[in-house]
Amino acid sequence: MDCCDLKRFFVVLTLLRICKEAAAYNFPLALANCKDHCGDVSVLYPFGIGQGCYKDKWFEVVCSNSSDQVSVPFLLSIRREVLSFDLGSYSNSIYGRSRYQSNKIRILSPLKHTGCSNGSIGDSSSLNLTGSPFFISDSNKFTAIGCNNKALMKGKGSQIVGCEATCTYENDTARGCVGYKCCQTQIPSGLQVFDATVEKMIPGQAGCQVAYLTHFELSPSMFTSPQLQEYGKYVMMELEWVLDVFPIPSEGSTTVLCAESTKGALASIISANLYLYPPTGYQCWCKHGYQGNPYIPGGCQDIDECRNSHQNICGKNKCVNVPGSFRCESIWPAILSGTLSTGLLLLVVGIWWLCKVNKKRKAAKQKRKFFKRNGGLLLEQQTLFLQGSVNRTKLFSSNDLEKATDRFNASRILGQGGQGTVYKGMLEDGMIVAVKKSKALEEANLEEFINEIILLSQINHRNVVKILGCCLETEVPILVYEFIPNRNLFDHLHNPSEDFPMTWEVRLCISCEVADALSYLHSAASIPIYHRDVKSTNILLDEKHRAKVSDFGISRSVPIDDTHLTTIVQGTIGYVDPEYLQSNHFTGKSDVYSFGVLLIELLTGEKPVSLLRRQEVRMLGAYFLEAMRNDRLHEILDARIKEDCDQEEVLAVANLARRCLSLNSEHRPTMRDVSNELDRMKSKKRGIQSRIQNDEEHRNIRVAMPESMSLFYSSPDIVIENSSFSLESEPLMLHKTQ
Repeated sequence: MDCCDLKRFFVVLTLLRICKEAAAYNFPLALANCKDHCGDVSVLYPFGIGQGCYKDKWFEVVCSNSSDQVSVPFLLSIRREVLSFDLGSYSNSIYGRSRYQSNKIRILSPLKHTGCSNGSIGDSSSLNLTGSPFFISDSNKFTAIGCNNKALMKGKGSQIVGCEATCTYENDTARGCVGYKCCQTQIPSGLQVFDATVEKMIPGQAGCQVAYLTHFELSPSMFTSPQLQEYGKYVMMELEWVLDVFPIPSEGSTTVLCAESTKGALASIISANLYLYPPTGYQCWCKHGYQGNPYIPGGCQDIDECRNSHQNICGKNKCVNVPGSFRCESIWPAILSGTLSTGLLLLVVGIWWLCKVNKKRKAAKQKRKFFKRNGGLLLEQQTLFLQGSVNRTKLFSSNDLEKATDRFNASRILGQGGQGTVYKGMLEDGMIVAVKKSKALEEANLEEFINEIILLSQINHRNVVKILGCCLETEVPILVYEFIPNRNLFDHLHNPSEDFPMTWEVRLCISCEVADALSYLHSAASIPIYHRDVKSTNILLDEKHRAKVSDFGISRSVPIDDTHLTTIVQGTIGYVDPEYLQSNHFTGKSDVYSFGVLLIELLTGEKPVSLLRRQEVRMLGAYFLEAMRNDRLHEILDARIKEDCDQEEVLAVANLARRCLSLNSEHRPTMRDVSNELDRMKSKKRGIQSRIQNDEEHRNIRVAMPESMSLFYSSPDIVIENSSFSLESEPLMLHKTQ
């Protein structure tokens, strides 16, 4: 093993030790953003590589390449290669006294030699550290190697240190480096100068004599004659160092000399106990139980002694780490505490589980109670009674509908009415629905609610809102309908929007679709159904603006042979049949009356009841009939349709509405008649438009529409003649045919 190999071996051992400690406790070596290694050597602050990374000029390190192209640290202030940097340590002795190990660096030692034939043996240089913070450690030994060698060096003052080495066996039992081939002797502490001399004990005798300082203990067996090349393996000197020279603090001084830590720094750093050397200065250590670099803020960190088995003296007891130390705790309280904690946890979990099971049982019982109270049994009976004539209604769970409506969030409300509140919801399959949460259901109204479900389950018409299912296990019953997105007819008439203008063609189409739905209910359904609450707020418009009749809460089915229902008067003011008010007999003609009011709304754009009108005509029906009697239809028409309406159709619809409003129900048409007449108007309009389109295509001419139109309207009883009629001109004149 040559000198370079030994150096590398020593450096690797030191590096492994430092890395192991750093990995275990993760303390910083150098200042932040500074290089902390040069080759295999760790560079510890206050030493540093680069500007701002070292404390002062004495500690500046340059990382350069050696002769074999390996990066090595070079301490500029003393012009020596450094083999390792080592921080001191502090510990408490077994006698209660503190022990300190100084900060050290190891360098290649200078040497003196003579009579050696190999010129590469050494540099024969000296080392002078005077004025620097470095001094030669007394752990080094002055060493002389070679036969006939007398080596001397200066100590302190006039003191001379030296020894002699011969190749003559004076003591066969000698095993140390005590004179045979080599000799070693102690040096005084605090030296800052090394300058040795070597000379022959017997002048004229050939041989190689060498002298240097090393911290190794040598023996004669390490060397062979005559040239003794092996000395180069051990040329490693230890230097100690201190920080800035400072005045020695007086007794009781609290001067802080070492870096502060972020976690109880002063408790982990020794700064008041000074280890003084020539030159005067100070060193820092991490206290016992801490490890790291005390010269860096936050550098001393607590050691977890419990992680190191050789430091855990607790035996079978539990080791608990505390700042700077550890303590032993009996494991039995911990075991007992753990057992009690586990038992308590199991008890709490058991109670929670029992409460949860009990809560579910109560909830299930409550749901069954609500199902019975909300008419679930009645619904089952009605379904069995009607058998195949009723489509099976889906029963939703309360959890499904709460999730669909975000727990019936107020932001989901679509509308509120006398029967309940309607929410917008989305089912798990992504379907958008309208969820109607009824108001508190009294037992007297139970049959009425179930009636709506039964009626809607029988209806299958494109202009009637479909029911998708219901939920009866909640405190108040809930119905689920198909979602109709475009508001109701009342909103479109009285709160118009540019997105959907209510033209005459649209109004006529809506009236035809509503009439068709009511006609179906009265005569085409398996059991005749009277709606009993026909009004514009119950007419919804879908995405294609088709009319959908909704809200069958007070509807009734009647046996085919019966002509009317005898009930308590129910309905909406302005739409209720006056004959029904007097007799309590509701017939199909009562729905016809309500539809007549709806036609008038479409014609006039007026509300069914208005306090702005005179008292005798506050009801829209009376207001319309008075206008018809006085030939003032053109005055009450909605201004939005006057310009673009077909005047003949308007007059025909007005007369149909007047017939629907007849005080004598026998004079009113049936809903089938109303639907057929509206369909004829629509078909006639479609035919006229088709003929005009065909004429334009065949003649290829532009047709100019006159400002006014001639109307000829005839019926079996009435003929209207006006050669130049305009809704903006004179009142209509009605003549009986002769």
